Amino acid sequence: MGYAVYEVGNRWGGYGVPTICEYPSCNEEIDRGISYACGGEPFSEHGCDRYFCGKHLSYCGFKDDGSRCEHKNKCKCKFVELCEKCEKGEDPFPYKPERPEWIKHLLTDSSWKQWRKENPEEVKKLKNPR
Repeated sequence: MGYAVYEVGNRWGGYGVPTICEYPSCNEEIDRGISYACGGEPFSEHGCDRYFCGKHLSYCGFKDDGSRCEHKNKCKCKFVELCEKCEKGEDPFPYKPERPEWIKHLLTDSSWKQWRKENPEEVKKLKNPR
């Protein structure tokens, strides 16, 4: 219940945050819950802090020392879902912007009134994106 919305670095995370898959050519609607997080959680030691639909995540195994395991479920390694870039050890895909419906929710929903009062600079950024 406590993971509906939380701050992840300079973005919002949680299953209550609508977004789209961060694979460049994909527009699948998902959320920023851990089930879509590369590495199985935000800022995982193995993944990036991006979120992907099931088509753009694949299971990869890691040994206790953090090295890759290629036994494909025949051992007791830790398996996590990674995006294509993390699987190859490359720099991550660029972030996709916040969804308009999420920004509207932050700026207008009564449940966020206190947050808006306490974070005027963030509100200003949301109202006037670069």
